[in-house]
Amino acid sequence: MPRLGLRAQLLLLVGGPLFLLLLVETLVSYAIGLHTANQIFDRWLLDSAYSLAHEVQRDDGEIRFRAEPTAIEMFEWDEFDSVYFHVARLNGEYLAGRPQAWLALDNEQLRAGPFFTDTHIDGSRVRSVSVLTDLGAGEAAIISVAETLNKRTPLVETLLAEVLGSKLLFFIAALFVVGVAVQRGIRPLLVLRRELARRSSRDLTPIEVHAAPEEVELIVENTNLLLRQLEAAIDSREQFVGNISHQMKTPLAGIKLQAQLALREDDLASVHSALDATSRAADRMAHVNAQLMKLARAEAAVGRGLQVEPVDLTEVVNDVVENLHSLLLSRDVRVELELPPQVVEVLGEYMLLREMCWNLFENAARYVHIGGTVWVTLEIVGSEVILIVEDNGPGIAQRHWPRLFERFYRCDATNPEGCGLGLPIVREIALAHGAAVDVVAPVRATGARLVVVFPAMAS
Repeated sequence: MPRLGLRAQLLLLVGGPLFLLLLVETLVSYAIGLHTANQIFDRWLLDSAYSLAHEVQRDDGEIRFRAEPTAIEMFEWDEFDSVYFHVARLNGEYLAGRPQAWLALDNEQLRAGPFFTDTHIDGSRVRSVSVLTDLGAGEAAIISVAETLNKRTPLVETLLAEVLGSKLLFFIAALFVVGVAVQRGIRPLLVLRRELARRSSRDLTPIEVHAAPEEVELIVENTNLLLRQLEAAIDSREQFVGNISHQMKTPLAGIKLQAQLALREDDLASVHSALDATSRAADRMAHVNAQLMKLARAEAAVGRGLQVEPVDLTEVVNDVVENLHSLLLSRDVRVELELPPQVVEVLGEYMLLREMCWNLFENAARYVHIGGTVWVTLEIVGSEVILIVEDNGPGIAQRHWPRLFERFYRCDATNPEGCGLGLPIVREIALAHGAAVDVVAPVRATGARLVVVFPAMAS
């Protein structure tokens, strides 16, 4: 079943309650009008009964109904309805009128005041009133007047038609006004829809919707923010692909060149030298590829969101240092750990945090001089967890600091060891964990000092 559009939903949300409200108001108006009309007719019946009561008199101990026949005939005449009356003594003795108009009533009901009721006479519905008139000397008479409903029924139907007609016209007019207002209200959304529909997949320029309500402006602002982010991501991806191409081109060209040299050489030592160079170029390609995979995983984690759990950073640090043993031993690099005795936890993914520490420690171990020292410090300051990696190597010139975390940026382009992806990986993982990473002035020596600041137990 197709879903209703926004216009239809708004009309239903406004029109539905409005219709129910008008329906209730119509019923109330009809009930009030009907009650008023019945009161008017009932008042005429009561006045008629009281006029007949004046014709009942006590004379010489006898009770007589003194109305003239012509007066009675005029009383009973009506162009639309049949009028009945009945006069009797309190004991039920007939005095005048039509017997079928007689109602057997309890005297207490009559003493309480005029008694109105609906009944039937000669098969027709009638409205009847009975009153009690005091004649003195303990005597009283009961006068009953009844009338058919021929005048009342058309009046009720006319009243109902007028009430329904006026309310229906009001509902249609209100619905029209609401429809116009809804159309004007959603016009900016329609403009936004057309603007997005006509765009190509490559058009990421900001959307402009003029004179829009605040809510629509927020949608446009958020959409434009998303477009800017997409544009930045696409630019970054294109630059990344270009850098990958450049990074792969050099080792591939070297492998091809060394392979061609090996094919031309007859001397075994020269062939061995060419193959050794080929192996180093292949190692460089493998390293670049591994770093690219790590960066891709870090970016994917940022995109999908982390599956966080409490992670003990002291355990991560010890794990990474232990697994870097071969590299540290080959370069005679000493690692000094300064870790607190208690557990230091942050919320995050263990493997990503391990990857971040691996790149930090490996960078320090590779760029420090042979026989150098790397200090790894973990501390809690206030509500923050701080990881510090510092070495006593040649350090990083301050002019490189602003670009140090850019992809493929290398401080020393002549050094064949690096590919410029280690610190960008660190930055991506840190951002995914809500942490900040930066390079600062060294404290212990003249080398590099990198600091990662985590919110304690923050995702």
